[in-house]
Amino acid sequence: MAEMTEKKIFVVDDYPYAAYITKKTISALSKHDCTVVDFESPVLLLDRFKLEFEDILMVITDYEMPNLRGDELIEELRKIKPDIKIVVMSAWLDTSKEEDEMLIGKQVKAQHPDLILEKPFPENWVGKIDTLLEQVA
Repeated sequence: MAEMTEKKIFVVDDYPYAAYITKKTISALSKHDCTVVDFESPVLLLDRFKLEFEDILMVITDYEMPNLRGDELIEELRKIKPDIKIVVMSAWLDTSKEEDEMLIGKQVKAQHPDLILEKPFPENWVGKIDTLLEQVA
């Protein structure tokens, strides 16, 4: 008998409440039956990803975090699982003409994430997550 594997989504934000709320919202509204695990440290997420990568469908990551920025995390995740679905969330995307913020937007786009969510999240963002999950679930 084949072993049933639990499909997972990992969420990381250095602001723990943001990661928790993202987890709870996906758990409540997604039409996919995935376990959502939240982290406040990208380093801890990466350590766990190395152990469980086969069961992880998607990683939702903040961009600006201490110890390991979102782009560095994405690079490490893709070394382990090149086809992992990546969603980047950030409050610092091209929302103004400030040069630093535009630079962050370019850095995020350079990682070719499957989806970029600007904080605060747009309406129907869970629907966008579901659409990505349909490609792998």
